[in-house]
Amino acid sequence: MKRSEKVLLGLFSILFLVIIGGGVLAFGIQNYRDLLEENAGLKDRLIEMNEAIAQGSEWQRRSEWLEAHVPAFTSRQEASTRLLEAIQREAEKSGLTIGGKEFLEPVKQLGPDGLPVEAASGYHDQAAVRITLANAKEQTLFAWMHALQQPDAFLGITRLQINPSGQGKTVNVEVEVTQFYRERPAAKITKADKP
Repeated sequence: MKRSEKVLLGLFSILFLVIIGGGVLAFGIQNYRDLLEENAGLKDRLIEMNEAIAQGSEWQRRSEWLEAHVPAFTSRQEASTRLLEAIQREAEKSGLTIGGKEFLEPVKQLGPDGLPVEAASGYHDQAAVRITLANAKEQTLFAWMHALQQPDAFLGITRLQINPSGQGKTVNVEVEVTQFYRERPAAKITKADKP
């Protein structure tokens, strides 16, 4: 081999090593960065898990309060009736006159096949009532809403539409109030044995 060929072969080898070495170095740096990101994500996750464990007693206390205070009804109809009674009782205390009343059926979620999903709707069942109030004074309306939504009652205003009535500070209101509850089984009637 001639000297010029040896020089060219040496230069080609050096260039080849630089290109391959640079590729391997870039690959290594990228992997190192990925490992650093994954490590940081795992550290954040570990911090979140430790916080959740530290708050476990607080969530247990909340769960026990919920179990002790959640209302139980035998059916959605019973829950709806009690809900309407509570709404009317608070409206009478506040001096509001309820116009229309409508029991709302739960919305059934449809699955991808277009059929209703039969899975449980969650931890609580719910019953809802839609009512209308005409020419209600704003202050009285908001005092009624505040009195209605107490933590122990498990009642919530889930939809509120307010329109001015044009007569002073009165409004026309459409309100949906929802009662959250747990459905308990109906009592079974059993036949007593005769001696």
